[in-house]
Amino acid sequence: MAKRVLGIDIDASSIKAAEITRMGRSYVVSNLGVMFLQPGTVKDGRIVSPSKLTKGIQDLMERYEFQATSAVLGLRSSWVTVKTHTFPMMPERELDKALEYEVPELVGFPVHSLSDVYYDYFISSKTDTELEIVLVACSRQNVLPYMEAIRESGLVLEAIDVPAFGWAELLVEQGRRVFMEISEEQTTVLVASNGVFKVHRVVPIGAIHFKQGVEEAFECSAEEATELCKTQDMDYLLLEGSGSKRLLRATMQQFIGSLLQTLDFVRAQERAARFDAMLDELILLGDLADLRGLSELIQGEVGLPVRTLRQMDRLSLAFEVLQPGRFNCYSSALALGLRGVS
Repeated sequence: MAKRVLGIDIDASSIKAAEITRMGRSYVVSNLGVMFLQPGTVKDGRIVSPSKLTKGIQDLMERYEFQATSAVLGLRSSWVTVKTHTFPMMPERELDKALEYEVPELVGFPVHSLSDVYYDYFISSKTDTELEIVLVACSRQNVLPYMEAIRESGLVLEAIDVPAFGWAELLVEQGRRVFMEISEEQTTVLVASNGVFKVHRVVPIGAIHFKQGVEEAFECSAEEATELCKTQDMDYLLLEGSGSKRLLRATMQQFIGSLLQTLDFVRAQERAARFDAMLDELILLGDLADLRGLSELIQGEVGLPVRTLRQMDRLSLAFEVLQPGRFNCYSSALALGLRGVS
């Protein structure tokens, strides 16, 4: 019997959903949908208006006629802690107990009791004497409104996850990769080498800041800036326009600078002379992934081949994607949905 799960990715401006159907050993993208949120519904990753978010999810379900009744929700925000920690080799039961004492010290927010925090972990690597875990933790008070919104929308919440940890699963083969997702309010960089976690970083600059730079450079409205990003290339956006290009160029410098800084951190750990000595490629995801010329610009800066997820290795499509620029923005929703059926 086919199993369907909805991957739900929520940011400040929209809800993106990917319905994944498993049929035997095959994984099919059976539907995609996006619903724009009313301004002020979500801010800095926190729900300001639970009722508006619930309505947004319900409207999304109705408009796209999703068949799935269960969902996997993604969380990616500055208040979600992702941190590595090393323990002496020990049985998993002892590790669980040891973490109860370590979590309050490892997370990036005050913890008065373990009941104040949701956390989970996975073992990234281990030797004969020690093991390294990746801890994910967030404040209970920030998560509960999301959980309630999903349930009040009539969906069964199967799991909550960090979308970045599922990106590699969209590809058939493991590899030495850096993933870079430019979402609405932030950019997430994940480095993983053949299944071994290296670093996860969230930078508070995203597509909205880039488009604000385009607005300033071309002295246009937000809608016109969005259209320019769809129809023009990087050279045109950076060089043309009669307005000030200060914000646009500063934003691009922050995108590239954050990426280079992250890769330099990994290079120092790996003691590699060059990025291409430790990584094979960069996968560009998110709202700006199909902006013409962006992949080439990033490739020139990091010296790695850059590609997007326009062609999915592990998933097949049950329909034709008519707008290529819309598919890559669903990468996190796709990863979440795949987790739900795997």
